[in-house]
Amino acid sequence: MSPERVPTIAAIAAAALLLLTAVHAVGRRGTEAEQPSPREVANSREAMVAGSGRCALYHARFGGRRAQLIKVMRGSVSNYVVLEVGKRDPSMRSLRSNWLKANYGDAGHVWLGEYGSADTALARAARLCPPASRCWPGEAGCGPEAQSLTPAQVFFGR
Repeated sequence: MSPERVPTIAAIAAAALLLLTAVHAVGRRGTEAEQPSPREVANSREAMVAGSGRCALYHARFGGRRAQLIKVMRGSVSNYVVLEVGKRDPSMRSLRSNWLKANYGDAGHVWLGEYGSADTALARAARLCPPASRCWPGEAGCGPEAQSLTPAQVFFGR
């Protein structure tokens, strides 16, 4: 091999390594869970403290395979909401907050975790809200407010 070709071969090898690294990073990016803010972490610790009383489960779909579990307190009723979400999107957190506000009013919400599937999140919510404690739809504080809006209606401001 001639000395003039060594820098060219080294440059090609470096470019190939860079390309493989980029492909690997893009492939992994969609599988990692979104990290909660420090405020959400602190609130989730408080929410994990066992509490007795009435509770309700609700499931909303925003598209995607991952799911987030959120606890919303309406009066003395703990509402466990499973939100199916897609890939990370900067507007998703805002859309989620707007949807929660539209459906649960000004009730505070606590992020409890992110799961690989809605089934896993629903199983966790079912452990937090056992069947004996669940309230019926229509009871005060159970589930979303009377007229639940779809994610599209919230987005378009209807």
